[in-house]
Amino acid sequence: MFKRIMALTMALVLAFAMVGCSSDGIKEEGTPSELVQQINATGKYLEKKMDPPKYGDENAIIALNRSTYIDYWHVDSTNYVNQLNHLIKTNGKVLGDGSKRIVYAEGYPDVILAFTTCGIYANWSSSQDLLEGISFDNVVMMGGYLNKVDALTALECGKYEQVERGDLKRQDLIDFTMELQKADGSFSYANMGEVSEIEVTASAVTGLLLTGEKGDVEQSANNGVDYLVANISENDKPVDIVKTVIALNTAGIDATDVNGKDLISYIMSYARDDGSFSFDKDAKKGNEADAGWAMLALASQYRFEKSMTSLYDMSDVLGGTHNQLSPQWMLYVRVMIGAMLFIGIFMLVLLIRARFRIAKWRKEGVYDEVKQRKMTDEQIAAKRAAEAAAAMEAEKAEETAE
Repeated sequence: MFKRIMALTMALVLAFAMVGCSSDGIKEEGTPSELVQQINATGKYLEKKMDPPKYGDENAIIALNRSTYIDYWHVDSTNYVNQLNHLIKTNGKVLGDGSKRIVYAEGYPDVILAFTTCGIYANWSSSQDLLEGISFDNVVMMGGYLNKVDALTALECGKYEQVERGDLKRQDLIDFTMELQKADGSFSYANMGEVSEIEVTASAVTGLLLTGEKGDVEQSANNGVDYLVANISENDKPVDIVKTVIALNTAGIDATDVNGKDLISYIMSYARDDGSFSFDKDAKKGNEADAGWAMLALASQYRFEKSMTSLYDMSDVLGGTHNQLSPQWMLYVRVMIGAMLFIGIFMLVLLIRARFRIAKWRKEGVYDEVKQRKMTDEQIAAKRAAEAAAAMEAEKAEETAE
């Protein structure tokens, strides 16, 4: 009975530990801030939409992890990595649709960022297939100039010791990005189409700041920051504002007060009651794509307010452990420590109990010198019964003799 009770207790403790590991959402004491409430609502919406996570869910995966709504042990993180690894391998180490001979060139930077936030790093062999794709300059350029700018952010996101891959060199990416800068601090290139100067500038600033380089690189990034602060407007596209939030937060600037403009409140004005977002306010309901973009801005601002590393500075997840543990992971660690202490105490109790039982068996002569029982429980019971009967016979014999 004692063993059954202890086994049940251990099972309940371990089950609680796993619940702590898999719980979703940001937990705060008291009433959560409006930002946290929106992150939790949008996170819940995105989790329902990603079943399972797939190519195209990069923004959501990055935002959910970096907001600490989930961490890289979460099932969505591991499922995303598994899905993408399968996609890459089945297409001959190319990110794309092999049956249609389509290469998702524009997807490489985002997938690298998503892989990193899920704990897969650019210097690990587990992501080598993907890196063989991003390592070639012509593949990245298939996605356009902005894609090459974003490649700098992708390779710098984890502060890797070795970021040069094949034909895609770190310094080449830095030089290419800086060459796009104009006299007013903005970054742009010819024939941008629907891409705006704000978007290119924000992407360039983020990548250059992540390099940590001083001198001309730092000055170039600062000039870009000045341009964004002076020119960002609520009339810009929401995606441009999202990227500007990330760039400004990376530069250490609060996105809720940019020359009197609250960029976060503007992004949140597109939220729907179910946690989704739609950048078309006339649309009847939100969508996953816009929700993913919005979550990037919310996650970036959240990390800024909590004095954590910036959204794409993922040095805090390198090395296999969190330097800044998420609330879910902290709960998991604490519960598991408690569970291990409980199991240790339980094993100690069993050991002490066993020692007393062994001592008793030795005294009764049913335990040999090598600490092994000589008899089964039935044999011991029979031996004791025989000894008791013999004692009674001896007592009767004594009485008869008297």
